[in-house]
Amino acid sequence: MLPVSDSHAHVSTRGLGGSLVGRRFREVGGWFVALVSLPPTHYGLDAGLDGIVRSFEIHVSECSKTRAEGLEVVCMAGVHPAFIDEMIRTAGVHRVDKVVSMVSEALKRLKSLRVEGFLDGFGEFGRPHYKTLPESMAVNEVVLREVLEMSKDTDSVVHLHTEQGGIATVSSIDALVRLVGVPKERVIFHHASTAVVRAAEELGYYSTVLGRRDSLRNVLLAGASRVLVESDFIDDPRRPGVAMYPWELAREIDLVVGEGVKNAELLQRYLVSNVETVYRIAFNG
Repeated sequence: MLPVSDSHAHVSTRGLGGSLVGRRFREVGGWFVALVSLPPTHYGLDAGLDGIVRSFEIHVSECSKTRAEGLEVVCMAGVHPAFIDEMIRTAGVHRVDKVVSMVSEALKRLKSLRVEGFLDGFGEFGRPHYKTLPESMAVNEVVLREVLEMSKDTDSVVHLHTEQGGIATVSSIDALVRLVGVPKERVIFHHASTAVVRAAEELGYYSTVLGRRDSLRNVLLAGASRVLVESDFIDDPRRPGVAMYPWELAREIDLVVGEGVKNAELLQRYLVSNVETVYRIAFNG
């Protein structure tokens, strides 16, 4: 059985929580998980600056609980682009400056947590993947550039949440990355379609793909090598198992191996060596 890694998942104090998720993932051969924070409303917090900062702190605590279950854990926190969109809709477009100011203050705390060693990276940041206000897209672009600057300053990995526009999506991000001067290996396209994976790899980026059999089969058949596997589990009791449980990854991987899919040897790279390269963490299994 291959070692199993989850390169993008969430845990919540209102759901199963870091301890139980970590324990159950470990039981199916899990060795590594990258945990990404949720918006404050997922923790029952208000949507203001205090709620955002408190969500970072709760997430850091949940990362520690998961790590205590024997997993290697990378802890990442951010301000999701859909949450920024929600703040702009709530405040009204005439108060965009207020939202920008609030998020900038939150980013200062985020950078402090990274410098102090409580975080390993930033995420999710980027753009909503649905039609939205132009003001929302503009604010998210401003925030993303600031986060990329933070990534450069602190040598941190960033998980991107974007639309699935293939080469258009990747090229637009690449222009921003090159403008800021962030090393490409520090920027990850999260929950990527096969088209985004291929475009990202062509330009030197890594992507995470959902660990369902069909998604894995598609990137393997495409011969993509700069890939990591994720569950994108959101740990929300109102939507159990969305997008999938981390411990389901082992079953889906076994199904792909059992089918004898071409390039199945790449799975080992996705699950171990790419994790070591991207997150700078060693597999000791």
